[in-house]
Amino acid sequence: MASLAHRLGTLATLAMAAVACDRGPAPDPVAGFLVRDSAGIPIVENHTPESGPGEFWTVGSEPDFVIGGYDGTLGAADDSSHLVWGILDAVPLSDGRVAMASFPRREVLVFERSGTLSATIGRQGHGPGEFAIGPEHLQVLPGDTIVVWDAGFGRISYFDPSGRLLRERQIDLGALIEATRTADRTPPESVAQPLPDGSFLVQMYPSDWQTPDHGVIYRQPVHYARIDSDNSVFSFGWWAGREHLSGPPSVPGLLPSAATSLVAAGGNPLFVYTTNGDDYEIRQFSDSGMLQRVVRRAAPPSRPVTRGDVEQIRKGNEAFTPHFDWSAWERIMADLPRRERPAIGAFTVDSAGYLWVADRGTWQEGGWSVFNPEGRWIGTTRPPHGAILWIGCDLIIMSSVDAELGIETIAGHRLNRTK
Repeated sequence: MASLAHRLGTLATLAMAAVACDRGPAPDPVAGFLVRDSAGIPIVENHTPESGPGEFWTVGSEPDFVIGGYDGTLGAADDSSHLVWGILDAVPLSDGRVAMASFPRREVLVFERSGTLSATIGRQGHGPGEFAIGPEHLQVLPGDTIVVWDAGFGRISYFDPSGRLLRERQIDLGALIEATRTADRTPPESVAQPLPDGSFLVQMYPSDWQTPDHGVIYRQPVHYARIDSDNSVFSFGWWAGREHLSGPPSVPGLLPSAATSLVAAGGNPLFVYTTNGDDYEIRQFSDSGMLQRVVRRAAPPSRPVTRGDVEQIRKGNEAFTPHFDWSAWERIMADLPRRERPAIGAFTVDSAGYLWVADRGTWQEGGWSVFNPEGRWIGTTRPPHGAILWIGCDLIIMSSVDAELGIETIAGHRLNRTK
């Protein structure tokens, strides 16, 4: 499940409308950034944050609630550890309950914060309110409408919190393929991120791509775009995909702390953010694909990829891939030249439209720098260990997996924006 959580982290699969949050008093401005113009596009170069260490937002070290996990009461009436696994998204409702999408279970679960199961929504099938493949994305819209996106461009189902089906809609796959296919790229295979207005982000790949020879680290290009309700395509250009190691089919192509391009969207007005991840440069686009600004900051201190990183990749994936020759993979890792963690490991947009960026590939370890919609680096905070699934005004929902037991935990931590 660790690799699944990483995919969640790198793809940053949050879709939410901007809401008013209490941002606290504005910090005193400091001469820590420069805005210059290039062909009409602002370039925001951040050297220091507005708020220094100890002055910025904090995240509670102890969770407000924990759902799943194992506390020695396995099998008890309110035990949820057997239900919480393969969670792709988790979003709170207005009454404090938490809705979460489990792909392996093919359903959406609604929990009280005590961990008691409140409602089960959907199941695998082809009837109304069922999921042909499984829930890939989950949204909660105003009024607590729960929106579930079936994988592979399946149906989009709208439920109330009790699980009552309100309506459904279907993506016209033929029209989507016709609108997105070009001479140099293939159509998308799934939704990368749904957006509050019903449009969505996709990623596409070159139509003539060939994997390089064995022993080469490569990055397959990826094209990001937003698809509107009438299948209009708004492009955000080509980017460098995730680093992989080319080799025989028996040897995994995974790389520890691999650099990857990222896409995320949020805020009001909606902005779309992209980066190649290897350098600390982020591009902000309008929802129609117009470049708004380039955001940069002084790169965090370099962090080499360690033997422990290699062992963590193997430990997290070996049980799920017994056909791979992990011994051969470890020998290749040992022979690779020194590598550094990428400047950016993940990013996501919170409910107030702020961009959170995981520094130096530390999406599981803390060290998230926060930028306002104008591209100013306002501070850095350190949430507890885990993958961030959702960030609201005063709450962060995170996922973690016990590597030894394989048990998943969803926890909510208090976010204090008042510093």
